[in-house]
Amino acid sequence: MGKGKKGKKEEKKEREECMLKNGGLLLEKRISYFGGRYSNPIRNFSIQEIQRATDNFNGNLIFNDDVSSFYKWYKGSLEGRVICIRKIFRSCFAENPQIVTNEIAVATQMSSHKNVLKLLGCCLETRVPILVYEFSSCEPLAEKIFDCNEPFPWKSRLKTAYEIASVIAYLHTAFPRPIIHRDIKPSHFFLDNGSTPKLSNFGVSIALPEGETHVKDVPCGTLGYLAPELSSWEYTEKTDVFSFGTLILELLTRRRASSFIAKRKGLSMRKHGEDHIETYGIHDILDPSSLVEGGAVLEQQQFEAVCQLALKCTEEFAEDRPTIVDAAKEIRRFNGTVCHINFLLQ
Repeated sequence: MGKGKKGKKEEKKEREECMLKNGGLLLEKRISYFGGRYSNPIRNFSIQEIQRATDNFNGNLIFNDDVSSFYKWYKGSLEGRVICIRKIFRSCFAENPQIVTNEIAVATQMSSHKNVLKLLGCCLETRVPILVYEFSSCEPLAEKIFDCNEPFPWKSRLKTAYEIASVIAYLHTAFPRPIIHRDIKPSHFFLDNGSTPKLSNFGVSIALPEGETHVKDVPCGTLGYLAPELSSWEYTEKTDVFSFGTLILELLTRRRASSFIAKRKGLSMRKHGEDHIETYGIHDILDPSSLVEGGAVLEQQQFEAVCQLALKCTEEFAEDRPTIVDAAKEIRRFNGTVCHINFLLQ
C-alpha cells in the first residue's frame, strides 16, 4: 500500500512539473508572438478527462491516421459534446519541443476565424501536451480531393479555394507580426459538413521578426509544397503563397503533387500544368467532374482563370508571386463579386 501511495505522489509531482514547464513555454511563446495583447482563453483539461473522452486512447476512435504524420487524431466525447483530440508522438516532441506550445499560441488567436479548426483546450499535465478541438465532422480535404469517387462540383471548388486563401490572408495580416504557416497542404484542412475548409496544424508556424520582411530558419514542411527560396532557409509570406498555389493545382486536377515527384525528379505540379497547357491547351487538365453536365462556358472560364492564378502563385521567384490577399481578391472576382479586405479578415 505504501508503494501505491508513493506511486500516486510521484505521478502527481510529475503532472505538476509538466504543467509548470509546459505552461511557462506556452506563456513565453504567446508573449513572443503577440506581445501580451492577445489572451483568448482556452480550457485546461485534466489527463483523466482526456482518458475518459477517448476511452483511454482506444484505437477504434482514431481517424485521419496518416502514416506520414507525427500524431494521431481521436474522436472523443466529453460532457455530451463530440470533440477531436490530437496526440503528438513523443519522438516528434523531443526533436521540436515547441511544436505543441507553438500550435496552442497560434491556434488560440486563429480560433475566431470560421475557416480554422477551433482549439477548445489542452492538457498540460503530460510530457507532451494533448490538444482538444471541435469535431466539425472532420472530413479531411485530402480525402475529398484525392480519395473520393464522388463528383466535386466546380462551385464547391471555387468556394474552397477562396476560403483557403481567406484564412491564410488572415494569418498573414491580422496580427502585429505576420505569421507564416509553413505547411499549407490539403491534409491540414478539414471539411465542416462537407463544404467549409478549416485549417489546422500551426505547430511549425513562425512569425516574422518586427520590421523584417523575412525570417531565416531550418526548412520544414512537406516535399512538393516547398518554395524554391527555402534552399537559402528564408521564409516570407510568399512561401505560403507557393504552397497555396500547389494546393490549388491539386484541387483543380485532383492529382497529388507528391505523385509527380515520385515519378520524375524535379517535376512539380506547376510543371505538370505548364506542360499540358503548352501541349494540349488548358482544357486538357480540366477534371470533368468539376463542371456541370455539358460544361458551362462561364465555369470553364473561371477554371482557366484560377489555373492561371495558381501558376502565378508558384512562380520560381517570390517577388513574381501575388500576395495571398491579392490571390483571394482575384478568386472572389472570378465568382462575379467584389472583394473587400474587411471580408477577408472575418
